[in-house]
Amino acid sequence: MVFSRGRRSCTLKIMDKRTFTFILITIVFFMGYSYFLSKIYPPQRVPLDSSQKEIAQKETSTQLLGSQQVKETLMPSSFSERLEKVEIGNFIVTVSLTGGYIKNIHVIPYKEDLKFHNFGVTPSLFDSTFTFSQPTQNTIVLENKKAGIKKTWRFHRYTIGFSIDSATSNIPIYLVSSRLDKNHFYRRYQEVFYKIHQNTPFKRINQSRLRRFKKSQVIIAGIRDRYFSYALYNGPYKDIEFIPQNKEEIILLTHNTKAHSHWDFYLGPQIEDELKPYGLEGVINYGMFNGIGVLILRILHFFNRLFHSWGFSILLLAVMIYIVLFPFTMKSTQAMKKMQEIQPYIQGLQKKYKDDPQKLHKAQMELFKKHKVNPLGGCLPLFFQFPVFIALYQVLFRCVELKGAQFLWIKDISLPDHTFKLPFGLPFIGHYINILPLFLVAIYFFQQKITSVNLDSQQQFMSMFFVVFMGMIFYNFPTALVLYWLVQSLLTFIYQYRIKQTSSIAQTS
Repeated sequence: MVFSRGRRSCTLKIMDKRTFTFILITIVFFMGYSYFLSKIYPPQRVPLDSSQKEIAQKETSTQLLGSQQVKETLMPSSFSERLEKVEIGNFIVTVSLTGGYIKNIHVIPYKEDLKFHNFGVTPSLFDSTFTFSQPTQNTIVLENKKAGIKKTWRFHRYTIGFSIDSATSNIPIYLVSSRLDKNHFYRRYQEVFYKIHQNTPFKRINQSRLRRFKKSQVIIAGIRDRYFSYALYNGPYKDIEFIPQNKEEIILLTHNTKAHSHWDFYLGPQIEDELKPYGLEGVINYGMFNGIGVLILRILHFFNRLFHSWGFSILLLAVMIYIVLFPFTMKSTQAMKKMQEIQPYIQGLQKKYKDDPQKLHKAQMELFKKHKVNPLGGCLPLFFQFPVFIALYQVLFRCVELKGAQFLWIKDISLPDHTFKLPFGLPFIGHYINILPLFLVAIYFFQQKITSVNLDSQQQFMSMFFVVFMGMIFYNFPTALVLYWLVQSLLTFIYQYRIKQTSSIAQTS
């Protein structure tokens, strides 16, 4: 199509340029975001069948144990590991009779293999064979009579008592190892912690930034990740030492300083009711706005006790927080509406003083003063909501109670909703179609339509890019977060739509 008028031709060129810029920026953003997702959400391996698992275990046992537990010099040339599995209370425990230690622990209620492993390793006896016995239902004993050493674990709910009886003292003991999560996004939740005195706060160090250090007297020491914690309690303990290995794993080391040594540790979910009896409730931390996070979690628990549904509790929490913060939302909406009303005047000033920024700024300030508009009025109320949103994000992302919780068609609200499974993988999408983020995009799209009436083409372009951006950000978020944000966005959209309808009726009258 050919345009005879120069003005329309110029407009077409500008729109073509802006369209090209939008497409280019979108492609670059998607490529970068796809790379980012591949790092924080690595592809899962296809599970092996039983025969393949046996072969893989025999081939890799030496390599894994050598890198995760002790130096390669401690590994004998012909290493063959003997394993024993036993179910005790909340755990399925995998015991290694070669070396006499607990290799792995599976938490039955949460169907999770813990990242904490290699409990009670004695490096000097790593190639020795231990005998296994279970004198009581909740007790495991590993013994090597030749070396004069016996290790005992006593299980009770999520606490474990670990004892060593040995003929010699001052033996190095690897109490536990913890490997960094393959998901880089989750690594930020992995940290070591310790406490020196009862009345002092917890000291915390991110596991990926840990440097070897030693504490001579601690009453509490441990490691935690997104959902679970390993925590020594009933201190003081002497010579507690954290040792990084290969930048991917740390070891909590100590020594048995006498013939009989005993350690008590908690190993389980970060739930206040479980941690509090042992003085470990301070292990739970939601960052800068921890106090707000704790209050939000208690409200969430209150709703769940009433309705026995974590998903419905999140819906009620979203409505409640929206009502509490509604005065800020109202002020923000009113401020943005006033800014939209004077947009034509601002555009006129921009054309008039396009070559004189100082005069333009002065004229805009006079315009704002004349119409009693605060240019930051639409943003300032958000600063009051910011702490709530950050604390809420931390709570919903780290609340172990949401793990495995079902809601409507969603099997686990701690994961993306995964409504439809695709027979193949798609870029940016993966193997599942998540419905809730698409609903969120639709709400944002209609919200931008009713709030961008007086915006110029550049501002409209940025608004649409924001819609796409938010869709990509939320697409792989846990359902709990998306559900909360969906309700908040829907309520905000309804309010803005009513404001627009009221304004239209008033103008018509």
